[in-house]
Amino acid sequence: MNLIESFKAISSSLELDEVLNKIIHFAFNITENADAGYIQLLEEHSNQLIVKSFVGFNDSIKHFKVNVGESITGKVYQEGCECLIGTKNEIYDNMTDLSKDNFSILEQAHNSRNIKSILSIPISFQSKKIGVITLHCFEKEDGLSKSDLILLQSFAAQAAIAIHNAQLHKEVQESLNEVTHLSEKLREVNGLLAKRGDIHNLLTRLSIQNKGLNAIILEMNKMMEKSFVLADYLMGKCVPKYNPHVAKSLDDIFLLFTNKSEPAYVLICDTFETACYIYPIRSGSIFLGCLIVEGHSPLSQLDKLIIEQGAPILSLELMKLRSQTEIMYKKTNEAYQQFLKKRKPQQVEIAAADLGIQIHYFHLTALIELDGSADLHSLENNALLLLNHLKKKIPSENTLLFSYNNKITFFSSSMNTEHEKYLIEIIESSIQLWNQQFTITARSGISTGQYYPGHAEENHIKAEKALLYLKKQKKKGVLHYRDIGISRLFLHHHTEEIEVFLQETFSLLWTEHSELLETLITYVQNNRSMNITAKEIHIHTNTLYNRIKKMEEILELDFNQFEDYLKVQLAVYLYKTFIK
Repeated sequence: MNLIESFKAISSSLELDEVLNKIIHFAFNITENADAGYIQLLEEHSNQLIVKSFVGFNDSIKHFKVNVGESITGKVYQEGCECLIGTKNEIYDNMTDLSKDNFSILEQAHNSRNIKSILSIPISFQSKKIGVITLHCFEKEDGLSKSDLILLQSFAAQAAIAIHNAQLHKEVQESLNEVTHLSEKLREVNGLLAKRGDIHNLLTRLSIQNKGLNAIILEMNKMMEKSFVLADYLMGKCVPKYNPHVAKSLDDIFLLFTNKSEPAYVLICDTFETACYIYPIRSGSIFLGCLIVEGHSPLSQLDKLIIEQGAPILSLELMKLRSQTEIMYKKTNEAYQQFLKKRKPQQVEIAAADLGIQIHYFHLTALIELDGSADLHSLENNALLLLNHLKKKIPSENTLLFSYNNKITFFSSSMNTEHEKYLIEIIESSIQLWNQQFTITARSGISTGQYYPGHAEENHIKAEKALLYLKKQKKKGVLHYRDIGISRLFLHHHTEEIEVFLQETFSLLWTEHSELLETLITYVQNNRSMNITAKEIHIHTNTLYNRIKKMEEILELDFNQFEDYLKVQLAVYLYKTFIK
């Protein structure tokens, strides 16, 4: 009667957990001598039999997981044959391959009661293996019998159908839920797409109407759930004004995102930690700045959409400002070049006044050039960045500071040399800091001089020569024209022309006697000191003397003759300065 009633009960539900609970309870009732039992189903990704429902055990049984083929239930599942064992010793003999962990779990689950008999039946639907029903008897020696096995076999066949139907129902329900979820996501995406179009049109209209950067940022912040600021890379500031802790870390943020195009979360550690979402703004290879949203929590889909749609518009606005700045600096450069050409005092004063400069007794000209592997647009962007950095430090009174292409021009007129020294120190420290932080090289040529009509152009040319000398030397940093020395006479000579002179002067030393050439160079650099030279190249002074005589023969020169030795000195200087 229990068996007949169980068929109806386990088929009355399609919820898998409920079906499994009914199956184990009716299996327990069908066999009156069973004291505990559990049902295991195969977990496909781990290929293990997992306890899904139980009776007569404590909750420890939930952790009992056996591999297919392991112990009694694993073999029953693998072979598809039922197993009835009526003695404790035989039961334990069949459990020798059970892992220590599983054995411990099983002992805990039945509170270390002595098992008398066990009955395990496979559950299969058609050719598909589903799981295993296992019953334990602890009280009676002959508790579980063959009649129990026969009844449980019939029950297991019906249970397999119920489980199969419940699994199908669960799969259909999961598929339905997935379709419902996808439908909701599709509606959400369609809504976002519609909003994206509205956002794009609104921000584009503001840009076309030339409402400006601030108006676009304000409108975006109105639409967003979280507010953001734009960190302008060139200006080194936030729009609108922002958290001072973040503002202090702008240089580090810029350095981190200069070469990145994907957004990321960063943690800023100052007096306290501040988490921010950083979205880099770029125009091709040019880094323009970042959008910064403060907070740990992820952005909503709407906020991300607004930022993604607004970033290109903000990039366009920043490039408009760059273009306006570049046009202004181009005009300033043209006016400066006209000022350099003026010779008459009255014309000089008028041209200087147009540039906002009042002529004083001392002039200072500094030309700064950025050089590196970056493309021209990136170099121009870096020049603007360095220019803004200099503007923050250099007093604007009676000074001219602008960039054109990848060069920065600085011109000032002052009443005393102390002010000149102060300005030079600012330029030197700024370029030194730049070269420490960036891979793009900054170098500067400087010239100072007293004022007289037309001297501004001469001063400018000297600064150009100092810059050219640094370029030829492939050095970075700052050089004053007066520190070039004799090299100023050879700045505009081509390297090929200098090499021809060296080949003619060094003769066969240049092509066939490299060891003698190195000896000669060391000898000249040590001011003809025999002892120092011999020690430096690790030879005896007599050997050095013989080498010098041999070199004089090859070169057909007498080093004791002033003109001959001067020629050799000059050749060594040019070799060390412009070639090596």
